[in-house]
This record gives sequence, structure tokens and C-alpha cells, in this order.
Amino acid sequence: MDRRRVSLSLDDRVTALPGVGPKLAGRLDEAFGIRTVRDLLEHYPRRYHDAGEVLDLGEVEEGAPATLLGEVLDWSTRRIPPRGKRSRALDLAEGRVRQASGAVFTVTFFNQRWRASTMPPGTVAAFSGTVKRFRRELQLASPDVQVLGKVGSGTDAASAAQRLDHQRLLAVYRATDGLPSFKLNELVEVALDALPPLDDWLPEELRVAQRLRPLDEAVRAIHAPADQPDRRSARRRLAFDELFSLQLGLQWRRRQLEADTVGLDNAPVAAGWASRFLAALPFPPTGAQGRAMEDLARDLGAPRPMHRLLQGDVGSGKTVVAVWTMLSAVDRGRQAALMVPTEVLADQHQRTLTDLLAPLGVNVLDGLRVAALTSSTSTNERRRILSELLTGELDLIVGTHALLEEGVRFADLGVVVIDEQHRFGVSQRVQLKEKSAPVDGATPTSPDVLVMTATPIPRSLALTLYGDLDVTVLDELPPGREPITTQLITPDQAHRRERLEAFIRTEVAAGRRAYVVCPFVEESEQLPGRGAVEEHRRLATEVFPDLEVALVHGRLSSADKEAAMAAFRTGTAQVLVSTTVIEVGVDVPEATIMVIEDAERFGISQLHQLRGRVGRGGGRSFCVLFAGWSSELGEDALERLVAVAQTTDGFELAETDLRIRGAGQLFGRAQSGLPDLVLARVQEDVDLVAATRELAARILDADPELAGPQHAALRAEVLRRYEGGVEAFAALETG
Repeated sequence: MDRRRVSLSLDDRVTALPGVGPKLAGRLDEAFGIRTVRDLLEHYPRRYHDAGEVLDLGEVEEGAPATLLGEVLDWSTRRIPPRGKRSRALDLAEGRVRQASGAVFTVTFFNQRWRASTMPPGTVAAFSGTVKRFRRELQLASPDVQVLGKVGSGTDAASAAQRLDHQRLLAVYRATDGLPSFKLNELVEVALDALPPLDDWLPEELRVAQRLRPLDEAVRAIHAPADQPDRRSARRRLAFDELFSLQLGLQWRRRQLEADTVGLDNAPVAAGWASRFLAALPFPPTGAQGRAMEDLARDLGAPRPMHRLLQGDVGSGKTVVAVWTMLSAVDRGRQAALMVPTEVLADQHQRTLTDLLAPLGVNVLDGLRVAALTSSTSTNERRRILSELLTGELDLIVGTHALLEEGVRFADLGVVVIDEQHRFGVSQRVQLKEKSAPVDGATPTSPDVLVMTATPIPRSLALTLYGDLDVTVLDELPPGREPITTQLITPDQAHRRERLEAFIRTEVAAGRRAYVVCPFVEESEQLPGRGAVEEHRRLATEVFPDLEVALVHGRLSSADKEAAMAAFRTGTAQVLVSTTVIEVGVDVPEATIMVIEDAERFGISQLHQLRGRVGRGGGRSFCVLFAGWSSELGEDALERLVAVAQTTDGFELAETDLRIRGAGQLFGRAQSGLPDLVLARVQEDVDLVAATRELAARILDADPELAGPQHAALRAEVLRRYEGGVEAFAALETG
């Protein structure tokens, strides 16, 4: 590669690097989103090749592990027929490699003929393995390989060996066929050579107190560590940066949301709806529910608005806590809103509220006034609801995103409960502030916000993910709920499908019902898997022609969806074929069987949520996962499915999900617009999560706007990392 000296900055386009033209820049962007020098340096190694001591052939001990480096001369491939106990033929690929000294050794790979095409003659590579002698030649069989470059591109065996004398750990990058790891390695080297020392955004006193390396050292070491301690200390510094900037941003945003607002005057009035509600329940609250209500009572009485996350496993009783919270607002003469992600869930919650509050009187004279507002609400009904919200006649409103529309105004919005936060994202929470802003220009009040999720989140991740929320966990299930029996059925157990269909018929005869969930509305060649439409036809005409089989999916009109759900709820339909529109909140106590087709296409959280739709009426319930019937079952998918089959503990499953997928993907799902976690591992970096959360709070207590000159770099870094992501931060740009 062209090594001309250039002067770079982190914000320069990658085309500023010697040898990077528009074509290569386009490939970097398309494959990895690398547009700038900063993007390139934040494309961190996915692993490291430990070269150990790089030896010359004359120094090698036969039978000992060694790393040999050289230029590939040529390849030969041949097929070895079965022999003796070996029943299969072997494909053998042998490459001759020449060291800088001129000595030649052989590398051998079994059933990996592709090695010849990925390391053509002229490739310079390091080969690590055990050295053996075969027919007078020294040979490495199935060695670990790290490609370092190609002859003619500025790399040869001598220069590569010299480089490895100083650097034993070789960075291995996420790569593509057109952008191999060694190419990315070359680009990173050129960039680091051309960059001046990087300015550190952490105050020196803070960095030293946390025993962190300077930023410039850490960035250079993460790409070219001298040894494992060097790599570990570099990762720790950069992981700290990810978590600290995230916590600063989240907590700063929370304070911005609360700025120029006052908490509600939460002195109770004499209505007593909340206490009457608890007294009317057919069962006492669990200990966890009681502790949650104590947390909420403190928040409701505080001078600043509440921002709390209530998380609990499926069936842990979040709805009871949420209703108590909303009634506490009504007790104070205010209104409460429950926001949900789907119309199906809005209808379900309105029915649940009406049933739970029936002993108190709903929509009757002197009773509670409850309504639902969705995009399918009729014009006349919508007009009536909006009027009653504005006059204060309505106490409780359940709705979808329709509650955020411009025309929706409240007389006095006291509490907002948001169900399934990851379906909304953070920007909708920001809009809630406007709903209670008075028209006359007086100091606005901000409603108390309770975010509920039935997607269990490991506490370490919850503290990271929801850094702007206080966290309460419901870690007990109400008594009497039996664990759901879960079974995994693969194509080699085809006979079990017929047995399941017979079992469904038995359950239906006993007055119970079954869900059948498919990943797609319709089947397609591009995405193999069962479609709900075709599966509904098959079950209704071929398997259960004497039963009523209903169908619900996202493409149906609201009226058709409601008709299908009503038929299943009342028992007119005994089997419901569905997509994931029934994933959360749908409550049919008579449903005891959940069948999930092509279960490998669902994540752990989705599978757990779907399973939670059964077992809600007491007695035994069952979940059956069909997997591998339409596509090959990969290792990760099988691990997910086995985990779901083995436990019904949502928090244990969340830990498994976090381990398999890492925080980055969970992060994107839960709060769109937040900076990615790439190096930080919340399960392992528990100390960093706690430290960064505490540090962020301490700094913002002293300087709520990060306006002091000592915090200018902190402010700039937070805004840079959040840039373009969270609408709430638009206000921060101007202070």
C-alpha cells in the first residue's frame, strides 16, 4: 500500500488515505458503514491471532508449537480415497511457503480446498501450529492462519517478520471477500501513522482516578497490542468511553426533559380509588408488587416527575401495579393514560381495565370514566373522546400512538404508563411533556411516567439501557401459576405433529383453546417458512374441518382483527392462527396450547412472550416449538430454542440472549437512536456500568448543562455520539 505521509483528522473521509479511491471507499461504506477515519478506527478487531515467537525454519523443534511466516509459492490439491477405518475420502490441499531466508516449508489442510483460492501465490501469511516432519520436509498440518498481505502491495516476508518481532498479537477484523482482514489492517496502520496524538475527551483527573489509559494510547493499542495485558487495558478504556458517554447522555436528557417543569401537586384527595381497587382484588398483592407500589408512591409524591421502568416476567402482575398507579393519579384529581404498541393490545387492555375496575363502577354515574383511542376509532367517537379528555370528564384513556397526535390534549394529565417501551423508542416519551403544557404560558407540569416491559432485561443491561429511568423489578409470580411445559420438535420427529393435532382436539373438547403462530403472513421463495394464511387454510380444511379456526395478522383491517380475536376469546373459534400480533398482552384464560411454527425465526424474547399467552387461567399449559422444518437449523438458533425449552424463567433467558447476541443488538431493539456498545460487555463490565452511572450523576449534579469549560469536551463527545439519533437531543444543541 502507498505509505506516503499525509496529515489526517478523525473527521476526514477515508478517501484522504493514500490508495483509497471512490471505489474502495464505496465498498467500505457498503460493507461496514465506514465513511470517515474515525469510522475506520472504530471498526475494532473481532479477535486477535497470537503469533507467539516467530521462528526461522532452522530454529524450529520438531513436535513443538511454532509460528512460521512466509510467502505462498504454490498449491497442489488431491483426493485421498477411503482407507482402513476411515470410511470417507479426504480432500487434501498442500501449499509450499518460502521464508525470507529462502527456506521452504509445507502447510497441509484437510477438506479445506478453499484455502488455495483465499491464499493464492504471493500471499504473505503467518502459520501457527505443531511442526512435524513428513518425507524429509517440515510441515504444519491444519495450522491457524493470519494473512498479512500480498507481495507487490508493500508487504514481503522480511518486512512482515520484522513487524511481528514488535507485535505478537495480530488484529483480525470483520471482513468480506472483497475486503479481507489484512486490507483493513493496512488501512488502519496508515491512518494511525498519519494521525497526530488524539485529544482526550476525559478530564485528566477523572481518567487517572479511574486508572484508564490515555485515549491515544488505547486506540493505537486496540489495533496493534504488544501483548494481552496491553489489549485488555486498551479495551477497558474504550469500553469505559462507550458506557460513560451513554450514561452522560441518558441522564443529561432526563434532566432536560424535567427542566422548566415542576412535578405535579400529588397531595391525595378523598376519592380513594387506588385503595378500593386493591381491596376489591380476589387475591392479595405479591411481596414484589407491594415493594413496587412503595417505590411508585415515593415517586408520585416527589417534587420532580417520575421516570421509572417496571420490568417483570410474563404473568408477574405488572397490570395490577399499573392500574394502581393510574388510579393514584385519579385520586389526586388528575387523568391517566396507558399507551400500548398495537390496536389488538389497546382493545385487550381496555377490556382488562373494565373487568378489573368493575367492582368500583366504570362508565356509570359517579364511576370511573374509561375509553380507548386508536387510529381506527370512528370520527364521532374520537371527537367525543377528545372533548372529554380536554374537559376532564375522562379519567383513564388507553391508546396507541394515536394518543401522541397533535389534536390530543388533556385537562390535567397526571400519569402516563407506557407498555412495552421497546416498541416506542424514546422520542414518544418526549412528546408526552407537551400534552400537559398549559396554554396560558405558566410553568408547565410534566406527567409522571411509568414504563412497563414484559421483556426481562438483565439488571446490568437495564441500568445501561435505561440510564434515564429508575428500575423496579417484579421478581415473584402470583401463587397458583403452573410452569408451562415446552417441547422442541424437529423434522426427525415428524410423527409427533400428528400426535399434537390429536391433543389439540382433546383440549378443545374439554373447553380449552390453542394458538398457532407463524413467522410470516404469506409464504415466499425468498423467506422459506410457514405463512399464516396457508396454515389457516390447511388447519381449517384438512386437519380441523369440524372446528372453527380463526385467522389474525397485521394486514387485516382493524375490524377483521377484532372479529377474529372476539371469536377466539368467546370460544366461537377454538383455534387461532396468527402472526406475532398476539405477542404481548393478549389474555385468553382458556388458551392452553401455543404452537410456534418455524420457531428458529424468532428470538428468545419473542418466543418467551408468545409462550406467555397461555397458562393464564390456571392448570397445565403447553408450548410446542417446531424448528428446522423450512430451513436449516443453525447452532445459535438451536441454542436459543433449547434454552427456551429448558426454562420458563424470563430473566435466565434474558441472560442467555445477552450472551448469544451481545448488548449491541438488544440495545438497538430497546432504544433506537442510542450509541452502539461495541467493546463494552455489560455482563462482564459490571464495575464499569456502575462506575459510569455514578460518575455521570455526580458530574451532572455539579454542572447540569455541562456548560463549564472543564466539561466542554464531555459535552462535545456526548453530542457527537448521539448525533442524528435521539430527537430529544435537538434541544441540547442550543443549550
